[in-house]
Amino acid sequence: MRVVVVGSGLAGVTLAGALPGHEVTLVTAETLGYYSRPRLSHGMALDDAAAAKIVMKPYAALGVKVLAGTQAVRVDRAHQQLLIAQGAALDYDVLVLATGSASRIPPPLAAWQSHFLTLNSLDDLLRLRQRRAQVLERGRRPQWAVIGGGLIGCELASDLARAGDAVTVFHREKRLIELQLTEALSHALQQHFAAQGINVLYGEDVRSVFSGCVQTAARDCGPFDGIVVSTGFAPRVELAREAGLATGRGIVVNEYLRTNDPVVYALGDVAEIGGKLHPFVSPIRSQALWLAQHLQGKADAAWQPPAFKPVLKVHGFKPDETAVAMS
Repeated sequence: MRVVVVGSGLAGVTLAGALPGHEVTLVTAETLGYYSRPRLSHGMALDDAAAAKIVMKPYAALGVKVLAGTQAVRVDRAHQQLLIAQGAALDYDVLVLATGSASRIPPPLAAWQSHFLTLNSLDDLLRLRQRRAQVLERGRRPQWAVIGGGLIGCELASDLARAGDAVTVFHREKRLIELQLTEALSHALQQHFAAQGINVLYGEDVRSVFSGCVQTAARDCGPFDGIVVSTGFAPRVELAREAGLATGRGIVVNEYLRTNDPVVYALGDVAEIGGKLHPFVSPIRSQALWLAQHLQGKADAAWQPPAFKPVLKVHGFKPDETAVAMS
């Protein structure tokens, strides 16, 4: 069976490694090796040696054919081919789209992308670390603005503070991580941030960022040495949509992770199942292992999301889990 997997994140790599004896080709635009994206938000306080270990495996160690630095251009469903750069084509019996997500940029900030950073890839982390090193070389304490008080924004703010930097979080909502935390736990996190010297500004509608300054509906703040927009992620559905596959927030699949094309599947945080996305490590790994079994005729029952609790990685924050818990 010829299996072509687009994407080298947790979903794609786990699936590829669970198909021994099959002809698996992994196509990825990345070049630095396999790494875990959830570890990126704790990559600023590390020394250089520890940061290098974020890459868990070089592509050569994955045991499958990897086309690194290669952009998937188009899916030719009629001929079961994936077209890649330079006009080459890969034949497939099964195509798996594990394209992951890009940073979601609020529309008012789209025109200002040259003035801010994101944290969605190892390349992004390296740019952030380089910016920090440049400020330290000038003998100053870095000053950061983090736009977004969700899960990743709070983890990044925590890590920057641990590194000794000054951090201001701009959050549009009235409490931190409002989608996953109870109100009591959001309050506890706010108190923890205050004790760590992290400044949180609530109800802030950011209109623009320019030359190190953040402009909201109420005020102008800055200057900052770096501004990081962390306002969620947008599943990468363009390849699927252009191929005529059904898309919504993600790539629409059934309970067998199959798209409306019977030999094309979607996997990971891009897969939309029953109107829901599952952008966390536990369900993504579960999907990949289940799909490997299913493709080999060893799993007939539909995939079921596992019971799990998202992990909040904020340094030193250990709330009483018997009193409040993440939803």
